[in-house]
Amino acid sequence: MTTGDESLGSRIPSRRQAIVLLGYAAACAAYVVIGVTVTDFLLSFWVALAYLVFVAWVFPALLRKLL
Repeated sequence: MTTGDESLGSRIPSRRQAIVLLGYAAACAAYVVIGVTVTDFLLSFWVALAYLVFVAWVFPALLRKLL
């Protein structure tokens, strides 16, 4: 049987996981803002897919390369 501290420690995300979560949240917020201003952007599946690939894969890779 585990104590409360051990089970709690396994549920708290690491710093890196929290940064990734914040990145996805920022990408989501930006997508919603763009979608509200440009409705066609929000309604296109292919644009949304390209946006997700860019934000989740290309942009972080560029940041790692520059930093």
